[in-house]
Amino acid sequence: MSMIKPIEVDWQQETGRLHIRYEHPDGRHTPAHTPTPVHRESVPARAVLDLDEDGRVLDADIKGLTPTVVRLLAPYSSSSVTENSGPGISLDADAAWLWLHLRKGPRDRQLRGDGHVLLGFRDGLLAEVTLTLHDAGGRTAEMRR
Repeated sequence: MSMIKPIEVDWQQETGRLHIRYEHPDGRHTPAHTPTPVHRESVPARAVLDLDEDGRVLDADIKGLTPTVVRLLAPYSSSSVTENSGPGISLDADAAWLWLHLRKGPRDRQLRGDGHVLLGFRDGLLAEVTLTLHDAGGRTAEMRR
């Protein structure tokens, strides 16, 4: 289940908004025109986005999740996702840290900041993530190579 892949990744640098929709492990996905996922959780969080040289998001780290959200994300805590694997989701429950690995590639820069995350669950699994970074444009840090 940790190797669940995104079927849509929409990153808008100007607004600091990242929206991801995920495929269900059995291959189903939620079409964009269907009703929202059954259960939604909205929480403040700290986030780090890794971007490639073309400005595409490679990874999103979401930290400081609430205990309720960590419990909902528990199926992703035994993940085998690595930087060299395909896309996937990994949860460090002890650190309340969610890692969304979207694609392989060299990091060119990072965006860091406080933000807001909205998680949508369907059938007890993560179906959507919307992360909005506050002042994302002003918090860019170049990565060392």
